[in-house]
Amino acid sequence: MRYSANLNVILKAIDKASLHMPRDFTELENLQSNPASAEKFAAACYRKVKQVLIDDFAKVRPDFNLIFADGQKIVNNENAEYSYTIYPIDGFSNLMRSNPDFTVAVALEHHNKAGEKEAISVGISKVFGGELYYCEKGFGAYLNNRRIRVSKRNSGEILSASELEQSPRAYGSRTLTLAYLASSRIERAVFSKEDFELFKPFLLLIREAGGRIVEDEKSVSVFNV
Repeated sequence: MRYSANLNVILKAIDKASLHMPRDFTELENLQSNPASAEKFAAACYRKVKQVLIDDFAKVRPDFNLIFADGQKIVNNENAEYSYTIYPIDGFSNLMRSNPDFTVAVALEHHNKAGEKEAISVGISKVFGGELYYCEKGFGAYLNNRRIRVSKRNSGEILSASELEQSPRAYGSRTLTLAYLASSRIERAVFSKEDFELFKPFLLLIREAGGRIVEDEKSVSVFNV
């Protein structure tokens, strides 16, 4: 896939923010006997990733607003046409426990004159494993330059949110779960509506991979066609 300038900015920022993480992860492995120290070190790692992303976007997209999963917002322009939704680390509890199932994830949304937002680019990096998932509206979904599609297996019954929480396929990282569904590793997932507006832009990856999304009052079901 040939990247647009917007997607290229996202992927380069994610790559830069992830550079120190292998070293930090090794240190976390050594801290597992001391949970308090592990949590403190993981929090420092989160802050480093976040700051790199802030600094990088400030240089190359200074007029875009930044919205973080932890609740922080950086408003660079009250009338900005674009904003980034950012998970510096999605799966923080996994990182803290030296579990590699976490991601660095960024989505870009366009704001029209009516105030409506539309996701146009997404990048999700599973740092350990070297897996980079990305998409742009209308151009399909990719994993490391390979086109990906949702599974064609029969999805059967949709899991309830409570069943998914008890399932071995509940990875502790919502964006990683989306990435696995988009690349046919799982067939279905159910997410609660908690923080849905933050999570919603990343559903573009499922749409571009040919998946289906069904919302109700309490949850969002994502599955193959």
